[in-house]
Amino acid sequence: MKRFAVFGLGSFGINVVRSLYKQGAEVIAIDIDEDAVQACSDISHHAVVADATDKSALEQLAINEVDVAVVSLGERMDRITLTSLHLKELGVPYVATKAISDNHETILKAIGVNEVIQPEKEAAIRLGTRLSLSDVIDVLPLVSDDFSVVSLHASEEITGKRIGDLESSAIQVVAIQSSDERQPKLIPSSDEVIESDSKLIILGSNKEINIFTKRYCSGN
Repeated sequence: MKRFAVFGLGSFGINVVRSLYKQGAEVIAIDIDEDAVQACSDISHHAVVADATDKSALEQLAINEVDVAVVSLGERMDRITLTSLHLKELGVPYVATKAISDNHETILKAIGVNEVIQPEKEAAIRLGTRLSLSDVIDVLPLVSDDFSVVSLHASEEITGKRIGDLESSAIQVVAIQSSDERQPKLIPSSDEVIESDSKLIILGSNKEINIFTKRYCSGN
């Protein structure tokens, strides 16, 4: 079982704690605010009041024994950066830190943070991409902002067609799920017939996805 430490129990941090706990991971929830810590007492294995910028306090918590540390300490760049630096110096194998700006992300990467998160920026990119692509249910941007994995409902235009009949070599159907199936079929064959009310997961450039949805999903 992996061990996680989450520093900062605001909205983001508490949701990370809850998610990890539900997945069966061992979670230590840490904040300087007693009320925030108390709120995590039932959704973590240990809920601790501590100042994350105090390196000696981190040592007393044996924080070097966790596998992953998540840092989400509000808008104070100095506190976020110092905590992340202490964690790397203490030997935490993987540190994921919530940054407050692109410049802050650069600093965090320079001190060795393994993963930098900007939730509002990432959510904005995801929303903007989804709204710009016709008929898309949801979108997962990839490393390049020009490529995405998107989910869409099968329209009347493609119901009854084989995947191989779709006139697009620039996108890949990576999964298909019929309305009466609980699990999707991954990497379906070109002979797979698209049924009514199916959901398709496709991968490609945003430009080609837009062309695909306008051709096959227009008006759906």
